[in-house]
Amino acid sequence: MDIAQEILANPLIVLQSEDIFDALKKHWVLNHQNVRDPEKFVEEFFGWLKTSDVQGHAMSGPLRHPMSKKEILRFYEKKLKEYKLENLPPAENSDMFLEMIESKLEGVKTILDFGCGKLTFLKNIAAQNKNVEKFIGIDAKSNPVLGDLDPRIEFEINLDRIPDNSVDLAVVKLVLHHLKESEILENLKKIKNALKPDGKLILFEESFPEAARHRMSLASGKAWTFDVQAIAKYLKKSNLETSEATADFMRLSDEDKFKFLFLNDWLMNLQNAYMPWTLEYRSMESWRDLIESLGFKEKEAHFIGAIKNRKRKQGMTAILIFEN
Repeated sequence: MDIAQEILANPLIVLQSEDIFDALKKHWVLNHQNVRDPEKFVEEFFGWLKTSDVQGHAMSGPLRHPMSKKEILRFYEKKLKEYKLENLPPAENSDMFLEMIESKLEGVKTILDFGCGKLTFLKNIAAQNKNVEKFIGIDAKSNPVLGDLDPRIEFEINLDRIPDNSVDLAVVKLVLHHLKESEILENLKKIKNALKPDGKLILFEESFPEAARHRMSLASGKAWTFDVQAIAKYLKKSNLETSEATADFMRLSDEDKFKFLFLNDWLMNLQNAYMPWTLEYRSMESWRDLIESLGFKEKEAHFIGAIKNRKRKQGMTAILIFEN
């Protein structure tokens, strides 16, 4: 059984790695500032996940009876209720994705959001950008409420009805790792056709810089530097800060980064029974190579990790920008 099949059969086997276990706990503490005593909450939740009673028997042996998502979700919600914070501090409501692309919107008239969910991202852009003429949300599963929308926002279930050469900017946020490679290629080709000449594709993905490339970049001082200082400098342009968990993630091996991304994502989506798990978590270099193979040209690439003081739960994110 290869690594992908093994962790799909039982995601909690990832917690056998002490390095991943420790990095995930720190990340979840920062993702749960809305509970009383986040450190104790996370310690109890992850401690429970790792106990032999939950797994069926000792972590050192093969896992015959992995815990179901429903059982884990039930325990998680029980803990949330137990640690509920009565006087919840004000949450940060701004859209970090929008903050990072705001400077890219000058002259943009048509924006496409592939995997738009409930259209929240497009609603946020529309509220702040009156010069954009058209917004197109694409999602096969989200079924958003379409009443009382800004009249500039349109919704489609797929890309087939989008005319060629009609879109200035396409944004894909944390979607591609849930698709099969054939689906990724098919949809990216359609996005490329929909983009105008010199149109841009902005990809946000659960990703990581390859360790060898990271070391080479730090030594050469060239582009693609991913030390914490470089990440902080990039985020400062958008008035954002990287979380303390980013550095811990960066210290993991590439294989452990892959496992971290999967288990964190899987745990954050316990309630989403429809969520497909294709394990298409890739390094930034692998995403670049795949997308450039379709004729796109990379313009920028930044690993940003996790952002401090965000309302939404997060993974470890990279932003890659391509031109048609």
